[in-house]
Order: sequence, then structure tokens, then C-alpha cells
Amino acid sequence: MEERLKKRLIGAAVLASLAVIFVPMLVEKRTTPSPEILSLPQPPSERPEPQGMFEPPLLQTEVPRPKPLAPREPVPDPEEAALAAPPPVAEPPPTTPEAAPTAVERPSPPISAWIVRVGSFSSRENAVRLVEKLREAGLDTMDPQPVDIRGRTLYRVQVGPEADRKRAERLLPRIRELTRLDGQVRSYP
Repeated sequence: MEERLKKRLIGAAVLASLAVIFVPMLVEKRTTPSPEILSLPQPPSERPEPQGMFEPPLLQTEVPRPKPLAPREPVPDPEEAALAAPPPVAEPPPTTPEAAPTAVERPSPPISAWIVRVGSFSSRENAVRLVEKLREAGLDTMDPQPVDIRGRTLYRVQVGPEADRKRAERLLPRIRELTRLDGQVRSYP
């Protein structure tokens, strides 16, 4: 046989075998399964009654909104407020005898003394050292007074009291020379 004829017969045999394999696949009608569409139940027309402990009656009622708070006013230093506040005015006595108060309010006494506030320290030891230094210099100095300012405890060092404000002011240069701190003259108590 001729070589050319052999190649044609082999090619025809390969094509025939491929046709036997693939033609039925192409001609055959396959039914592919379609995805099932799930039918969802219809929502109920009425709202079911709450069941169990997850929906108590309190959650079903409306709660009124809280009223907004009024803005806060800053709190003044009590000593400065005492100096800035006008003296209390006595109310006129009532005209009817049954409405008369049992006790009469007296106005507060005037300021009786003055002190020089040298400084406020967060460490008690530092305050005590300064008090000792001022006492060695001959100044009448009080023991450190603990005060609470904005949540912190500070210890105040104060010289005095003096009966006259001018005498307290005359102590300022000497205190400044000894401590290098600018003191403040304040009313006492």
C-alpha cells in the first residue's frame, strides 16, 4: 500500500472514532436540573402576641425623652466669693404678729484679720520646710493647711494673721526676699 493511502485511512479511522464518541453527546438532549425556587411563607397579617421574657410590657410602651440639663455655672473660690459678695441685707420685720420669726438674723461680723498666703504645695514636706524657714526668719507662720482644689490635696503656707491690712502688705517684700515667691494678702478667717 501506498504511504499516502495509509495516512488517509488512519485519519478517517480517527475521525470516525471521534464522531462515535462526541456526536451522541451533542445530539443527545440533556435535561439539566433547574434550581428549585423555594417558596417563602407569607408574613402574618396580624402581629403575634409577645411570648416569653424577651418582650416585656415595658418595652412596648414609649418612654418620654429626658429634659436637657441647664448649663452649669462655674463654682467660685469661697474666699474670693466672700470678698466679692455684698453684705447681707436684713429683711424688714413683718407687720403681723403671728408671722414674726422667732430668731433675728444678725449680719456677719466684719473681717477681723489679714494673712499673707505664701504658696500652695502638693508635697507636705516642702510646705513644712518653708514654714520652718519663715519661722527662723522671725515671721509668725501657721502650720501648713491641707486644702482640696480640683480633686488634689495641696498644703497652704500662710504668714499671719495681722490685724491691719497695711501691716500684712508690709510683709510681702520680706517674704519675697526670703522665699522668691510672690505672696498674696487675703482676709482671715
